[in-house]
Amino acid sequence: MAASSNYVIEVRIDVLKTLKIAGLATGAIAAIGLGAYYFHQRTQRAKRVTFREEVKHILEPFQLTDEQLRRVMANLNTEMTNGLRSDDEREKNDLAMFPTYVHYGPSGQEIGEYLVVDLGGSNFRVSHVNIEGRNRIRLNNKIFLIPHSLLLGEGDKLFDYIAECLQRFIDDNKLALHKPAGYKFDLAFTFSFPCNQTSLRQARLVSWTKGFSCTGVVGNDVVLLLQQAIDRHKGLNIQVVALVNDTVGTLMACSSIYRDCKVGVILGTGYNACYFENIDNVPKWKGVRDQATKQIVINTEWGALGKHGCLDFIRTSVDRELDESSSTPNQQVFEKMISALYLGEIVRLIIVDLVQRSILLPGRMQKTPSLRSDYNIFLILRGSFYAKHVADIESDNTEDLSVTSSILTSIGIHDPSYDDCYLIREVCRTVSLRAAKLAAAAIAVLVNRLNQSSVTVGIDGTLFRHHEKFKKNLARTLSRLVPRTHRLVLSEDGSSKGSALVAAVDRRMRETGFSS
Repeated sequence: MAASSNYVIEVRIDVLKTLKIAGLATGAIAAIGLGAYYFHQRTQRAKRVTFREEVKHILEPFQLTDEQLRRVMANLNTEMTNGLRSDDEREKNDLAMFPTYVHYGPSGQEIGEYLVVDLGGSNFRVSHVNIEGRNRIRLNNKIFLIPHSLLLGEGDKLFDYIAECLQRFIDDNKLALHKPAGYKFDLAFTFSFPCNQTSLRQARLVSWTKGFSCTGVVGNDVVLLLQQAIDRHKGLNIQVVALVNDTVGTLMACSSIYRDCKVGVILGTGYNACYFENIDNVPKWKGVRDQATKQIVINTEWGALGKHGCLDFIRTSVDRELDESSSTPNQQVFEKMISALYLGEIVRLIIVDLVQRSILLPGRMQKTPSLRSDYNIFLILRGSFYAKHVADIESDNTEDLSVTSSILTSIGIHDPSYDDCYLIREVCRTVSLRAAKLAAAAIAVLVNRLNQSSVTVGIDGTLFRHHEKFKKNLARTLSRLVPRTHRLVLSEDGSSKGSALVAAVDRRMRETGFSS
């Protein structure tokens, strides 16, 4: 019995020893595992810091100082002055600085009924505008999609299509009902492409932009082409009375409300501006010079700045790659650094660079693309990342960057990590901030040239209308660069109301003995 008790005691002691040894082993394993975990975390953090340092180095050329912006301003101001001197050396100048034959803003006495065609992108808008006195304008419009084949085909077919849509718009809205026999609608043609105007009703297209390349239009009078298309449609009683750049429409719409509005800007698919210039500062102006005609609206076409290298000091390898792969190499250099048409593509090219360096989305890109399910087509497809993506990602303040993750997933980048989202947001913010700074620098030049105690700048376009951070960065930068009192206001329906006002002002001036 005693032996049996000793055996039980010994067994219990052995079990306790085993448990003690097992506990020590488990603790050791746990300690090793915890150590490995913290080592891994430290390694990942170090790698993350290294990655972010490398990203910082890649993004550094996009981070512009005020000194660089002032140099851009000086170069732009010089090119503007050169462009106002003469058309004889247009090939040597960056900027066309087209006189628009608009000399006066609205007085508030304008009245009348007008049709407006606004052509400037992959769709166009037809509007019916009733002007009933100061700030009383009634507007009805419809947007028509332009088939892609018409953007690249024969110009006559494009203008015939516009005439067909005009007929449809008039019929659908019963606009011709109760009109007297022989009644003709006055039409203002908002045409957002570089044109050399010889009157308010004559304008030769200098070059297509924004993806258009219709044949038989460059070098020809676009007002005449539209009028001929209208005349080919029997029963369509319309007379084209004004050719208006979209920036001019923006300016006129705002100046009907703000008397100190002297600048009109488009910040959307393209980037352009117009402003009132003293006739004495326009040596190339061959029109009327008298006491009643002291100023003229100039369409700057400043998106072309940099054609001869004055922006090379801030252009990056990404800017050059984008330009070279575009349909218009070495054209619209300034615009390609700012406008909504190119903003997303700049971000995409940076992301592709980071992927190729294995900083972002490891394993998502191959030198020879395959059709593997994890292959993201956006990484090789130009134009697949949009300005709206940039705006939404830049504004993502969620704790887990869920907005960014959702956007990346929607374009085919599945399961992005937090670090991927964080770095892509930094890319978007950097590219957007550069664009806003450059846009502000250009506007600052116009405000300074006007040299007035206060200036209102009318602006339209998706970047100003919908991209809040861009808008704030633009305003903040402009305040640093311009000491004068100024304000930026959104122009409502500038391309419709403003263009109708151009036609109405011209009618009023002709009725009082003046002519454009």
